[in-house]
Amino acid sequence: GMKCIYFDTVPKLTYGSATPMESMEALLRESDFVSMHVPSMKSTENLIDEEQIAMMKKGAYLLNASRGKVVNLEATAAALRSGKLGGAAIDVFPVEPETNGPGFVTPLQGCPNTILTPHVGGSTQEAQAKIGEEVATSIIKVRAQPAAHMQIPLLQPRVFVQ
Repeated sequence: GMKCIYFDTVPKLTYGSATPMESMEALLRESDFVSMHVPSMKSTENLIDEEQIAMMKKGAYLLNASRGKVVNLEATAAALRSGKLGGAAIDVFPVEPETNGPGFVTPLQGCPNTILTPHVGGSTQEAQAKIGEEVATSIIKVRAQPAAHMQIPLLQPRVFVQ
């Protein structure tokens, strides 16, 4: 089996059998695979760069499917070429490719054990249908029992009128 560990800046209940770590540094030092799942914010820009990669185990794998500016691609490419990282899978880029074909350039092209994919998982027909079902179900639930499903206080319309 796989031992799953995680770090979050906001304390949360434990996820299944996953073990929370006290810091991102502790997580990086212990992990064989690091998978990034964070929003795009000023505080998450280059969250993984040379300093964090240096903390990782030799041969560890880095996965980023969150946002393009979370991982420093130049530092990742250097770590892949030197053998510090055993591999990487990157699904997001600081500037996303606009089309299939020539013109897309990233420092990760040609790096060993690297998978580069476009961030289009939510763009399939199946994913769009599922999102539509989830939104419709949520609207029905909220309309049926608004107080039970709202996590923020309802604002009166006059708040938005100037």
